[in-house]
Amino acid sequence: MKKLTLKITAIAFVAVNVLLASCSKEGPAGATGPAGAAGPAGAQGPKGNEGTANVIYSDWLDVGFSADTVHIGSVIDTIGYFASIDIPKLDNEILTSGEIKLYVNTNTADEPFISPLPYFSIYDGVSIEPVYYLNTVELYSNIDAGTITFQGVKYQQYRYILIPGGTAARKAGPAVDWNDYNQVKKYLNLKD
Repeated sequence: MKKLTLKITAIAFVAVNVLLASCSKEGPAGATGPAGAAGPAGAQGPKGNEGTANVIYSDWLDVGFSADTVHIGSVIDTIGYFASIDIPKLDNEILTSGEIKLYVNTNTADEPFISPLPYFSIYDGVSIEPVYYLNTVELYSNIDAGTITFQGVKYQQYRYILIPGGTAARKAGPAVDWNDYNQVKKYLNLKD
């Protein structure tokens, strides 16, 4: 009797599986039901840090260049010009994992014409190259690219921006052309 009960159970099991496997979904989909009630609001999360809170930037700086000369006998030849800008907050962490941007305003504060450094003009051959190291940026140029004052108005002033690292890169966000001073100024909420 036990074998018969076991066989009937097995046959019933196979029959149910065959019946379920033969069912199909060929009928039309049913109507969408009404949306459920909204759940309660979640707890307020902690306030996140602002993205530009740690950005360090200078005012527009007056920078003087000095002649780089070589002496060959009694002849002194100028081969370029150099300058140095002290940046006390340019530390090893920013040098190794941050971002440093340097700009020159070749026109006036009222009518700026701003270029990122390094700078090279194919039209007149002018170049200005920065080199960054602890607490300092040194500039080297093939012209005297220092700040000048003409009729009480300053030209060729410099500005640096230090952006500390330490935050993993984001996949989304606004694309910023870091060589476009106006985009950087807007993105970092810099004041003139």
